[in-house]
Amino acid sequence: MWNADQPPPRFQQQRPDFRPPTTRPLPIWYWLIPAIAALIALIVVGVLIVRPLLGPVITEDGGDGVGDRYFPTAGGGGYDARDYRIEVSWLETQSRLEGRTTMTAAATRPLQRLRLDLALPASEVRLNGQPVRFTQQGLDLAVTADRVLAPGEEFRVEVVYAGNPDDAAGLTTARALRLNREILFAGQPFGAALWYPSNDHPSDPATMEVIARVPSDLQAISVGALISRDIGDEPDWDTWHWRSDQPMATYLNLLAIGPYTVIEDNTGVRPQLYAVSKQLAPPLAAGTEAALRRTPETVRRLEEVWGPYPFGQVGGVASSVDVGFGALENQTRPLYRSESLAQNPNRLLTHEYAHMWFGNQVTLRQWDDIFMNEGYASFSEWIVTERTGGRSANEQLLTQYNEVDDRLWGLRIDDPGPNRMFAAVYVRGPMALQALRNVLGDEQFFALGRDWVARPGTGSLEEWQQRAQARTSVDLAPFWAAWFSGTTKPARTPQNGFPA
Repeated sequence: MWNADQPPPRFQQQRPDFRPPTTRPLPIWYWLIPAIAALIALIVVGVLIVRPLLGPVITEDGGDGVGDRYFPTAGGGGYDARDYRIEVSWLETQSRLEGRTTMTAAATRPLQRLRLDLALPASEVRLNGQPVRFTQQGLDLAVTADRVLAPGEEFRVEVVYAGNPDDAAGLTTARALRLNREILFAGQPFGAALWYPSNDHPSDPATMEVIARVPSDLQAISVGALISRDIGDEPDWDTWHWRSDQPMATYLNLLAIGPYTVIEDNTGVRPQLYAVSKQLAPPLAAGTEAALRRTPETVRRLEEVWGPYPFGQVGGVASSVDVGFGALENQTRPLYRSESLAQNPNRLLTHEYAHMWFGNQVTLRQWDDIFMNEGYASFSEWIVTERTGGRSANEQLLTQYNEVDDRLWGLRIDDPGPNRMFAAVYVRGPMALQALRNVLGDEQFFALGRDWVARPGTGSLEEWQQRAQARTSVDLAPFWAAWFSGTTKPARTPQNGFPA
């Protein structure tokens, strides 16, 4: 217990060597800690609020894909492809394609890691002539530069690769189409990755050069101008050299290898080159050759509608392979299913060559813009029929309106979805365009189309709709809702473009 005659313990004498502590002021940083913490918290909160408003973060990685709504991993971001030099050899007995492709491009932002699409295994990658690191997973070929490429800086990526296209086909929706000695590399929306690495998306068109080495008894057909046909350097091999100096989307390139009869004609306005498979029965081969020779006349008729033909060559390839589609609009040289071409040449030629304006000269910004390709190509069939003495486009509009499968009205043609891109646009596309023609009148409607294709590049459906609206005082919003974004049959009214 505590005794009152003695001081409490805390006041008892301390040891002689004890010195009371000296009181010192705290350092200034001690008092700043709460302020610094509050500032950091404020910055973090600000970033969380403002960051979404600034768009995607810009990094030195090009990203996995260009960001297409339907195919987000297609292609690669951060660069603009300018040119492809594609060198391939077809080792027929081994079913092996060996290739070396050089892409010339320019960075569009600080870039160190870029991506290409390639299904065949790559063995070497060089950047500006120097070996660089790369990884390959599925279709994604990721290339890492030794330094950051500056925006606007031009560079060259060289890829060496080889493999059996049949083995690689499982990585993509495309496949090499084959029958006996004939093999075709073509496809939409994808097909390039089976024979050359590229930024495989239509938003990045580029010029193309194809140098194909094949057994000497086969031919190698591609797009653009035939520069040379080597028949003497190697006894058992021929090398075919093609060049397209006007940019094109990657899926519009073509490589057809097989026994072909090559037909060249330089007597017209522009060089013509056609290839007809020797594997076709003679009557069918003769029918397809006769149909192909109608191409210049088809081009002339389309020029009357849409203005000057945008390319320097015309041609076509008639294959013996059942390609699974009527034709594909490969730039300057469409690929045709021979039976379809022989049975209905005028319609098929018109459709594919209309694509030279709509789809090739001006190509898709994204795949949900597919109406701009197929709607105009199908409408071109209608207008050429009308102008050559057949049924009027209005008659065809009313016939289609009454007969079209009700299920097709449930699809939006401005956003059909990746799995049904082509289901409705061939039928409803030309209907919508003829209805718009009735609303705008011929002068404004055809001027809209000609102005759209007057400059090469890419374009979107939304841009086209804005241009259409600029040509009339009529509010087109209800029209777009009825024909493009609607999922029910448009009412048959003048406001919706139906003839009175």
